[in-house]
Amino acid sequence: MGNRMKGEVRTRSGCRKCRERRVKCPEQRPICGHCKRLGFDCRYEVKLSWQHVVLCGNSQRELPDDLLVSIQSWMFLNMDQTDFSADSLQTNHRPSTRAEDFEDHFDELAPYPRYLPPFRLGEAESYLWSYFDECMAPSIVIDPGFNPYRHVVLRMAAHSQEGPLFQCVLAAAANQLQSIGRSEYQSVMWLHRAKALRLLRTHISQLASGETSYEANGGFSKDQVIASTIMLTFYEISKDCSDAWTVHANFARSFLTSRMRDLGNLTAEQEALLYFAVTYFVSHDILAATGGKLTEAAERVTETCKLVDKSTVLALTGCSRDLLILISEINQMSSEIGRSHRKPLPVRMQQRRDDVERRLHQLYQEVPEEFRSCKSEFSTVAEVKRLSAILYLYARIDGAGPHEPHMIRVTSQILSLVPKISIRTHTGLWPLFIVATLGIRPECDGDRKLLLSRLAALQQTRQLANVKKARKIIEDVWKSRDIRPEESQGWSILHGRRHGTISLA
Repeated sequence: MGNRMKGEVRTRSGCRKCRERRVKCPEQRPICGHCKRLGFDCRYEVKLSWQHVVLCGNSQRELPDDLLVSIQSWMFLNMDQTDFSADSLQTNHRPSTRAEDFEDHFDELAPYPRYLPPFRLGEAESYLWSYFDECMAPSIVIDPGFNPYRHVVLRMAAHSQEGPLFQCVLAAAANQLQSIGRSEYQSVMWLHRAKALRLLRTHISQLASGETSYEANGGFSKDQVIASTIMLTFYEISKDCSDAWTVHANFARSFLTSRMRDLGNLTAEQEALLYFAVTYFVSHDILAATGGKLTEAAERVTETCKLVDKSTVLALTGCSRDLLILISEINQMSSEIGRSHRKPLPVRMQQRRDDVERRLHQLYQEVPEEFRSCKSEFSTVAEVKRLSAILYLYARIDGAGPHEPHMIRVTSQILSLVPKISIRTHTGLWPLFIVATLGIRPECDGDRKLLLSRLAALQQTRQLANVKKARKIIEDVWKSRDIRPEESQGWSILHGRRHGTISLA
């Protein structure tokens, strides 16, 4: 270092010998001046070196836990594009969408690559991508073998890093990091969100104006719009669960309706994305309506829900498609009863209500063999959601309060299953919310403590704003029941609260 002239700056484009000697290379080709003068072998090609990552337990500066997931025991440096070509890339991890069913079919038809070429990403983007892939995506679904976030969304984002979806993924990862105390990612989060919105508007404008033909890449642009809308909704729910997520959901309904007309002309992966999107937004519409605010489309989601594959619904929501349809039916009845203001119920409405109750009691939610690795977990979530739907029917249509005998019986059944609900994913949020707001009596402090502990554990799994919002609503309801028990019977205790539309899916 002492031999270097003042002001001299080394570069990384010099020959290997000058870099080894730590001197500035004059960079003449094919032999630089230093090597010619000293008789060295002058070479410019990249040399592959290996570095072993050593994490010293006594080090005062330890890597954060969430970073360790993306670091293997060996890492490679100084690689070039050929090292990541399709022929040379070998890995034991082969993501797929319902891996056994679609893997071969995707290779033939899907326009999206199986892997993201690492050499395209900068260090910051690579970390955000790895964080979403390794830390966030696995905790969103129950069965890791059916994970459209990893096996569809990420592959699409990798296909077009200039599209809005790629920026949506990075924004979601940055948001999660800043929510767990990594404040340096807050500005990064806003930056990627702004880029995503700008690019999404461009895609939508091009599709609306007909600038992009379907045969060229209009179909792929539609895929980008659908997947980006899912991820923006995901982002808004995770960030603060304000009504902003409903803006994206409202747009998605109309866009998905038009996209459904393309069925029959889609690849297997495009169909998987479409069914994923329909399930995602339909389940959010139905369950959001149970939390106090009936969404605009809540009366029309039943027919849409019938179009979705049963296995897709079960995998993403933890309950059967038939159960979602019955919950939607309760929402529709409540809307019609609210408009008519007729008490008691008209004969036809009473018959309709009794039919829904009968179907809920007789509903059997079979877990397909394809989910056998998580069968117990699926069965528990599905049953606790069925019982919660019965509780919801009694509270919303009948106006039953938590002290009525049949409400106490159903609440007790739900509470017996609550400790068994997995907090690995957020699928248990809706039944926790329903039983807490509609079934727990003021004198049952032990039950309240149990539910708060489960919500806290769920929040620890992933820092989700809708879990925080759900807890705030639950605590407000409990305060109302403690102060004015005679005025807070049934589902009406949730009606009119100024918490906006909460995501419970």
